[in-house]
Amino acid sequence: MRVKKTLAGLLATSVVMGAALVAVAGPAAANDEGTELPGAIYWFDNFNPLALQSAATQISSGANAQTGGPLANGRPWATLTTENACPAGTTNMQSIIRIPQVGVAENNWVQVPVGATAVAQDADGRFYTTTANQADRLSKSEVTSYNLANGGTGTYPFISVCRDIAGASLGYFRTAITISGTTAADLTWSIPLSAFVGGGGAEAVATTTTLTATTAGADLALTATVSPAAAAGQVTFKEGATVVGTATVAGGTASATVTAPTQGDHTYTADFVPTDPAAYGASQGTLTVTLSLDGTSGQLLLDVPAVPVADGALTFSVPFDTPVALAGTRDSANTRVVASGAFPTVTVTDTRRDGLLSGWEVNAQASDFTGTAGTVGAKYLGWTPATPVMTKDAGSPLVAQAGPAVASFLDDAASAGLGASSLLGKAATAGRGVSVLDAGLALAIPGTTAEGSYTSVVTVTLIGG
Repeated sequence: MRVKKTLAGLLATSVVMGAALVAVAGPAAANDEGTELPGAIYWFDNFNPLALQSAATQISSGANAQTGGPLANGRPWATLTTENACPAGTTNMQSIIRIPQVGVAENNWVQVPVGATAVAQDADGRFYTTTANQADRLSKSEVTSYNLANGGTGTYPFISVCRDIAGASLGYFRTAITISGTTAADLTWSIPLSAFVGGGGAEAVATTTTLTATTAGADLALTATVSPAAAAGQVTFKEGATVVGTATVAGGTASATVTAPTQGDHTYTADFVPTDPAAYGASQGTLTVTLSLDGTSGQLLLDVPAVPVADGALTFSVPFDTPVALAGTRDSANTRVVASGAFPTVTVTDTRRDGLLSGWEVNAQASDFTGTAGTVGAKYLGWTPATPVMTKDAGSPLVAQAGPAVASFLDDAASAGLGASSLLGKAATAGRGVSVLDAGLALAIPGTTAEGSYTSVVTVTLIGG
């Protein structure tokens, strides 16, 4: 599991009385896809419309060896979309893997298209792949060759590019994909798991669908109850991928009959699709039952299992309301400008039950500082994480520890600063409880930096098993 949050507006104000830097424009990159757009990329394990997708259908990994279902035979996703809509004028979206090349700017790396072009859009204007527009495999020769030359595993930029009718790029969404293996038969892959943000617009009312069942002789009657009852729409009843009935919602309910189902365990779903997705959201109900026949009467007997014990969750929070202001001061020799500040407190809460508990880690990465006077590399920003403060549940073995200090590039030429993903803290021993993570920021930039205000965006990521 990977959850990502963006801390907007990490602000560094540097007062420098040096000469302004002069930027000289070079040739355009061979694969210049325009501006990177904010928002995550999502994968799902089915071909449903986006209105029916949720965290339960979201995936972040796969393997060529998988058999059965939409992800069989190496399909990385059934449906792919993005957190936000493409810019106005977009007519399609294409996903691409960039193959790393040492000493070459990323925009000039070899680009390998993966998956068919997405042309369908949801109510919010987000493009997504569909059943008829199926994705192909990630087992490209460029990928397997790179992995073979780099120890069997590679981490690649994965981008979904918004294009207009002429094929020109209007911007792109970006994430990282890790692919392991050197042949199509042994490939596995994963991307960061960012919490899915559903569509339908801010004004849509959330709905819930509850599925129940009763016996009617040798048949099984399924009833879906949609709340609020005013939500109009249609319910599709399924067992696995097989549709067993459809019905229009009337008075908050819809029903279907399964004729003479077989004995044994059955899992049914009820997918509610609203008539007006701008007014009401979609929802899904699930029910697992065990069916048997009464040997005397031939009546169908229904056994509904108990509600399972809650699994708990691994969550974290970061305060976003106030930017971190770093006020720069210059040394007497004008060799550097330095600033310090406190990184926003990150709180990790682990309530997972025994059997699901595993380690976790929190990482952060800063973008380059940008301002009207130019750009300051994130490599000049470092930090020193503090020892985590833990509040453990009774008997919990939780032990959290801080990540290593990261120096500014100005102090250590081998350091990438917070321009590279850096560990803030992690669970050295998994356990239930709350861990509070802090760090002190230290900025050191060259004295020749132009006077002005510069802003960086920091992405904080929680990774758990």
